[in-house]
Amino acid sequence: MPFHQDAAATQPLTAIHLVQRTRRLFQLAEPIYYSHPDGTGVVTVHAHDLARGPAGNSSDLASVPTFMWGLVASYGRQSAPALLHDQRMTETALLPAAAALAQRRIFDEEFRLALLDTGVAQLRARLMWAAVSAQNQWMHTRLRGKLMAACIAAGALALAAGILLWATTGNPLSAAVALAAAAAVSALWARDWAVVAVLAAATCLLGPVLLATWVGQLLLWVCESLWWLAAAAVSRRPAPPPVPGPLARIREL
Repeated sequence: MPFHQDAAATQPLTAIHLVQRTRRLFQLAEPIYYSHPDGTGVVTVHAHDLARGPAGNSSDLASVPTFMWGLVASYGRQSAPALLHDQRMTETALLPAAAALAQRRIFDEEFRLALLDTGVAQLRARLMWAAVSAQNQWMHTRLRGKLMAACIAAGALALAAGILLWATTGNPLSAAVALAAAAAVSALWARDWAVVAVLAAATCLLGPVLLATWVGQLLLWVCESLWWLAAAAVSRRPAPPPVPGPLARIREL
């Protein structure tokens, strides 16, 4: 296993010591170590400074929106790779945009391989790789990030339209045309074509599931709010109002 408990890379990783600072942010209390499978060396994932606050000194582990946790959790097999990748993001944060983007491509691939090393399925690892790669565009070249988001949406809509037409007309040609259109949109991004292709396909296929999850959480919040209002009318002990899941920012503890 490429993640280890010691700098000599002789003890497999058996524990990640985290301190929860807010509802979403954690600090790593003890370092962990990643040895590259190609034998190029050992990377130290440094512990955070526990004497400081979490601002710029913490990790949210895998940066997954809460309404997607049913598909990809923020922690689990991906915890160690996420900590490694967060440190890599910090290392590139002060670089010029072009240099940061180039370096992040290398680190994103390292993240994908680390996910595979910890037992994450290949398709899920590729999806998480595509998500952080798209995030790179948004962080370091905002205009390209917006254009990439638009292309991902266009590709997803093309695929959805093709599938719908195929289902309603029985003609597979519409699906073939939609696939070609999505491929053409992805090809516009040259070396980043796979990012657009993966996220467009994922948005098309998983979008309805995520929408249903979002609606379910909204319904739960409505029920919780009604319960809270009813309880407030008869209870002498005040309680804070319910938080609407992914619709609200995560507040500190």
